[in-house]
Amino acid sequence: MQVPSSRPSPYLIAFLLGESLLMGLGTLLAVYFRIGTLAEIFSWRYSWHRLAVVPVVLQVTFYYFDLHNFRVARPFMWTVTRVTQAMAVGTLAMAVVYYIFPRLFLGRGVLVLGFLIITIFTLFWRGLYGWALTRRLLATRVLLMGSGSLADYILEEVVSRSDNIYNIVCLLDMTGSASRRAGDPETSAPVNLMEVWANLLKADLRRDPSELVGLLRHHQANLVVVAMDEKRTRMPLDELLRCRMLGVPILGGEDFLEAISGRILADHIRPSWLIFSPGFKTNDLRRLSKRCVDILLSALGLLLSLPLTLLTALAVRLDSRGKVIYRQTRIGQYGRHFEILKFRTMVDDAEKDTGPVWAQEGDNRITRVGRFLRRSRLDEIPQMWNVLRGDMSFVGPRPERPLFVEKLTARLPYYGERHNVKPGITGWAQVCFPYGSSEAAALEKLNYDLYYIKHSSLSMDIMILVQTLKIILFGGGGR
Repeated sequence: MQVPSSRPSPYLIAFLLGESLLMGLGTLLAVYFRIGTLAEIFSWRYSWHRLAVVPVVLQVTFYYFDLHNFRVARPFMWTVTRVTQAMAVGTLAMAVVYYIFPRLFLGRGVLVLGFLIITIFTLFWRGLYGWALTRRLLATRVLLMGSGSLADYILEEVVSRSDNIYNIVCLLDMTGSASRRAGDPETSAPVNLMEVWANLLKADLRRDPSELVGLLRHHQANLVVVAMDEKRTRMPLDELLRCRMLGVPILGGEDFLEAISGRILADHIRPSWLIFSPGFKTNDLRRLSKRCVDILLSALGLLLSLPLTLLTALAVRLDSRGKVIYRQTRIGQYGRHFEILKFRTMVDDAEKDTGPVWAQEGDNRITRVGRFLRRSRLDEIPQMWNVLRGDMSFVGPRPERPLFVEKLTARLPYYGERHNVKPGITGWAQVCFPYGSSEAAALEKLNYDLYYIKHSSLSMDIMILVQTLKIILFGGGGR
């Protein structure tokens, strides 16, 4: 699953700005080649807002073609194909914009020339950016002091991403012995995972904490990450203090993983970490603005989706017997019960014999129309009425059923903290993690929900809504 970052890296921001400037330059060149003079380009006829609309439209198109996601390294031919497709769709979108707003039109022939020039510029820029990411140019050099599963999670995240801005140059193994992640099946021979990670990262592996300051200087590291499952017994406080006095930042493994992965490991943090960690801020203005956005979007959504709602209701009615709208009790903010509304996607009385159970892959209780509704998210249209009534928000943790909440609260740490905010139609967990129907999946989604609660803001809500629209248009998610 490709996880969108809630905080774009400085590299990505610089890349997008540079690419947008090249798109603008390509448009200028297209106009120049069309009319043959620079004087006309800088006249009132080609004012800057008419040129700026081109990169804006194209960047939106690129986003929906997944061209802003550099998490996974891809072959350059994949980039060539996707850029060409995105440029073709973006050019058509520009034609629509010019039809609606004719005063923005730059002239005949500019679209075709711009397509060719901007495509060449974009491919060159993306090739250059990919080369810079591969060689970790200007990346923060990190010395990771770790042991146990927390260090393994961090290293796995760093290794799996091609867009991270951290270069781990040295690993200081605080175990000195074989290690394996908690919960992994036992193997016939012990494996030192730090050696495996060191080989994958081509990082220096050391085991003596007294070398910390010397290693820091030798590798010219400018960040120390302390990722130890047990810090009370082996923490080299004197060495860490010397590093801090030298002006080198010291970051806990939990904070570092949160920053690079967009999630908080619920089973690796202590209550004191949550208590003293920054974030988890809210105020009357935030609550009021969120509620106003919810009312506006839900009212507008219910109005605009009315024709689709009628067609969907008819399809559900004709496909199988039973009620069109399905009501189910869920747990909302502060543990309050409410009835969630959805188009029925299962056969009538689906849980009559089994009781409440999670939906599974290939679940034979789901109707033919129901499978389409779940894939397209159309079954969730009636939930906008829940939002309008105030039971839910557009963005927030997904509400669960009382029986599941009771079980998960007893087994998963901090699960009850999800209910301090309103549940949502979509959320950070939904755009970052695929549908899961198990306790392990519930824990992983909890990790993302805690991150959302900590960093909740209007800008993050907008980003989640945009990403949700992308998922609806191009697939993924619900079962």
